[in-house]
Amino acid sequence: MLGLWLAACATPAPMPSGSALQPLPPVGARIPEEADLLARDLAAAALVEPRSSSQALLGRLEELEKARAEEGLLPTGLVPVAADLVNTTLDDPIAYRVATAALLERDDLPSGLEKRLQDDVRDDPLRLADARLREAFVKDAAEVFNAIVAPLSKAAYTPIAAGIGLARSLVNLALSERAEPELEFRERQALAHWKRFLDENPESPLAAEIAGRTEQTQLRWNRTRRDEDLRLARHAMRLKRWDVAYLLAVRAERYWPEDGDAIEIRERAAVELSAFHADRARTLEVSTEKVAAEDTPLARDLAVALLLPDSDLEAAARSLLGSAPDGPLVDEARWALALAYHESGAGGHEVQSWKILDEVARAPADESNMSRHANALLRNPRQNPYAAFRTAQSSDIGSKLGWVFLGPYSKGPRSRDLPRPLEWLIDLPSMAQAITTFPNRLLQYPWMKKKPFGRGAAVHARNYLARHPDGAHADEVADWLGQWEGGQGNWLAAWDVAKGATQEDDRGGLLGLRLRASFQALASAQRQTRGDVRLSMLRHVAREFHGTDAGREAAGLARDELRKATAQRIRISRGFLTENPEVAGPDGLALRPELLDGKTQNGELHPEGVVLAGGRILEFNYVGASGSLRKPPVVRRQRVSEERLGRLVALLHETAVSNFAEDSGDVLGPDAGRDLFFERARLGVADHPDRRASARSTYTFLGLRERYGVVRGREPILPFDIVLQGSLPDLSVAVFPRMRAPRPTPDAILYK
Repeated sequence: MLGLWLAACATPAPMPSGSALQPLPPVGARIPEEADLLARDLAAAALVEPRSSSQALLGRLEELEKARAEEGLLPTGLVPVAADLVNTTLDDPIAYRVATAALLERDDLPSGLEKRLQDDVRDDPLRLADARLREAFVKDAAEVFNAIVAPLSKAAYTPIAAGIGLARSLVNLALSERAEPELEFRERQALAHWKRFLDENPESPLAAEIAGRTEQTQLRWNRTRRDEDLRLARHAMRLKRWDVAYLLAVRAERYWPEDGDAIEIRERAAVELSAFHADRARTLEVSTEKVAAEDTPLARDLAVALLLPDSDLEAAARSLLGSAPDGPLVDEARWALALAYHESGAGGHEVQSWKILDEVARAPADESNMSRHANALLRNPRQNPYAAFRTAQSSDIGSKLGWVFLGPYSKGPRSRDLPRPLEWLIDLPSMAQAITTFPNRLLQYPWMKKKPFGRGAAVHARNYLARHPDGAHADEVADWLGQWEGGQGNWLAAWDVAKGATQEDDRGGLLGLRLRASFQALASAQRQTRGDVRLSMLRHVAREFHGTDAGREAAGLARDELRKATAQRIRISRGFLTENPEVAGPDGLALRPELLDGKTQNGELHPEGVVLAGGRILEFNYVGASGSLRKPPVVRRQRVSEERLGRLVALLHETAVSNFAEDSGDVLGPDAGRDLFFERARLGVADHPDRRASARSTYTFLGLRERYGVVRGREPILPFDIVLQGSLPDLSVAVFPRMRAPRPTPDAILYK
């Protein structure tokens, strides 16, 4: 017996023979009943006739439904839908919501219609405004509650520390309240709902009261925008961005006319802008007397050499310098010589060029015509990337030391739009605690995967190598950049740097770097969801890293991509078909039922399900001979009729939309390629697939269990979380409740 049982277990699961589909059931002509004719007349009356006509027809339809019930016939389900249609003929939005609320009392509403009607009732501007104001109050209460409870939870064993923590928490709460705008975004949402109510119901008895609230809240919103613009304008003034400060001050005046601070900032910015434009105009002035005095043959030769593309600029500059070492045009000649050195591209000349410009820049601006221009070049990180690279390196050293010793306070106290001494006073206790914990950061730094330092230096290093690949400092910069990219785990970038470097490196190090870069490139290609882009990336990996394991794997994957390429890749998972049997049933796909019965002995659909592969081709993924659901499926393709494909996509889309209407967690995501294919299938033109890569969809219809697991998390009833908090510096542990703030609504981003 045991041998027979083992032999049965070892028997491979058979593959289903023949088609995976059943014949489509015939659809005969249906003779309309009296209820159908009444529904037709009611729909026409709702569009073109007075409301009384549609109400009368609704009454007749209800009487007919009662008569059917008395005869023991099944209900048609037309009454609730017809009642909703009649309600939509009401001109008053308030009356429509009242009628819809009454309709929701019925017990024969389809689930999708019930969900939509509930949304319509909740879409009451006044109710929504009250909800947003209530959420704002709960958010403020949660902040106060959490600020008090968290430090008090430590009072049992560290009363002094708890008192200090409570004081700091309350101070931080007061500062955060001060930093918040006068009108919080939930109150802005309430303002928008009140305006909508006034637009929809100007004659309502509540209109006068709501108009008063709206006016007061609008004033607060104008003050909020004015305060924000003034804050940004003052910051622009500190940065000497007078044009930005002027525009912000003008906008602040638009929100709050004749505001004194806005007028003061605007006038100050106007004065500074006038001075700036005057200085710019003065730089364009030319003194004819000075030009005539300095008009010499050598000066003319230098001017011509600066204009001609093939001139000997270095020789012309040296001639002028040799003839008049202390002449009035010496700075111009030295500038031209530095330009000639810079354009030669030689490493030694590059260093000499910046040395000359540095000497020119040191001259007083009132004595040298070129001092200001030389300073502009020296300080421009795009023109002088090596100097910017060295400066960023020095800055990084200071930032690292500051972070190790002071942590988040390495750049001083946090900016709270307060006087700086007061900000120092507020953060001094936290700074003292940060200093005592510096050994933790000292141990933590070597193990940080993504160190927050060196990014600025890396940008300037890349700029230098792009402008001067054979420059005097190219080896130094490339070596640093390669090490930094490797430390960040960006092996592809490190490999690119190593390939372009001029220094000789050990072959073993380059080989190891190439291997790491190849696997990273392969992983990046495999993460790409768009087929044409993924294929292009795989080909690049195969060519760039030929001879490596990753290159060979990329070549194999690219061949598989070409062999399995389809015009579409819209997948319907087995879980979706199981949870929505109507899609797999006779009205949709008409799939053979034994393929979803969970028994591999008679053939079973793999969890990958069915794929719409473009045109009228469907891919069926079966469980393999091993019977394991975890192993790759066996794929078979089948061409279906236009009727079957049209039924399938129509019912599939309708089911997904209905599921989303009933459960917001069952999301139907946007996908233009999917919708385009479905439309072509419904029209019967799927045999002519759109070959553009942008028209290909990889959308997947998943079941809820596949999407969320066995049990989907739900929102707790109580608005509290239990927090376990520990502190390593003072070796303390605390358990306390934390009040949750209300979640922002999906449209909150429009009001922030």
